Amino acid sequence: MTRMIGPDKGAVSVEIGGKEHKRHKDGTFHVDPSAAKALRKTGDFAVVGTVFRTSGFTCSACGFQAVFSDSCGRCGGSEMIANA
Repeated sequence: MTRMIGPDKGAVSVEIGGKEHKRHKDGTFHVDPSAAKALRKTGDFAVVGTVFRTSGFTCSACGFQAVFSDSCGRCGGSEMIANA
């Protein structure tokens, strides 16, 4: 199983291919390799141990800090401002 981190602490479960994956006590989602690949493509999930070199984005609509993509995981907004 691959351990993935989600877009924020509010993500308690994710459905992939009709199967629900709940966040474990360690804060990660344990998914099979094909589900991990699908989650990485969304840009909102990352494999545990991934090192990020950018400081992410801030949603201009709600102020949410997005680390993994340039779209807001909270409100769905697309007007993201790159953090310095």
